[in-house]
Amino acid sequence: MQNYMVLDRRTIQTPYGILGGVDSFTCHPKGELLGVKLSEKNMIVTQAGEMIPAYTEHARRKNKPSVEFDKQGMVISVALEKQQEVLTPIGELPAELVKFYSTGELHRVFILDGQLSGFWSEEDEKKLNISLTFDLGFAEFQGMINGICFYKSGDIKSITLFPGEVAKILTPMGMVETKVGVSLYESGNLKSVEPADPVQLPTPIGRLTAYDPDQNGINADSNSLSFTENGEIKSLITCDHSIYVQTDDEEMKKYSPHVKVHPLYDELLAVSGIQIEFLMETGEVMIDHDKYDLELCGFTIEPFVRPGLHCSPSDCANCSLCNKSMTE
Repeated sequence: MQNYMVLDRRTIQTPYGILGGVDSFTCHPKGELLGVKLSEKNMIVTQAGEMIPAYTEHARRKNKPSVEFDKQGMVISVALEKQQEVLTPIGELPAELVKFYSTGELHRVFILDGQLSGFWSEEDEKKLNISLTFDLGFAEFQGMINGICFYKSGDIKSITLFPGEVAKILTPMGMVETKVGVSLYESGNLKSVEPADPVQLPTPIGRLTAYDPDQNGINADSNSLSFTENGEIKSLITCDHSIYVQTDDEEMKKYSPHVKVHPLYDELLAVSGIQIEFLMETGEVMIDHDKYDLELCGFTIEPFVRPGLHCSPSDCANCSLCNKSMTE
């Protein structure tokens, strides 16, 4: 159902007021206003303060709407004309892109939102960033971030680091370095972290090396190493071990990291880790989607050596071959 009115070819009336200098707009499948691109200065009033949506073009500007709406006409995203201070539950933060829940609460704040290209590098983008300090109770660190995500309540949901930044996080299993970031429960307890390097951890089936070679670092909302709210290990990915399971009916099964052709180089091989999740409420472990009773089954762990190499991923975590690919 249409929730806007075109006043003239450059002006639209929305539930948030009149927007002028409209270059173009798009709609949801049923006709509700979705996004508006602007070429004149406008003002949007939000729970995070007054914002000036993007209305000029430059080399860094991404091709995206200045303002986006949900089907009910609520503002859910504002790409800002320039970096400005916005009001957040943890104080004012600089931002170039701000997202909201459909009920109006602040959802995400992105410090920068530049388009990387042959003319604008990640290093150029980094020069526009600033270092921030965070005290999460279990960890205090300082560094540049890509963005921060909030629960509707205003509590921090996740913090995503800027590429190249590293934070030391005290987990229930010890100190872990991350290049991606952390996610939190609404209570403030650590929910997950993405290890920057392989780290050995005690688990209900034995010591395993946690590391995900396929992590993309887009955001830290959901990381491969996760914990329950009371601090027990919940899940991890390992590319360093094979796991033998002796089932309760005397069957033996083996799970190993998955060897595959590198997606970019046919002559190279790559490894994807095994997903392991501990279902403590039922007393089970799930390995690559198969469930086993922790008390009735036996588990044996052995190092996984990549074909053609005499080392495991943790032996040479900083080597480009071991981290990303391998030769036959």
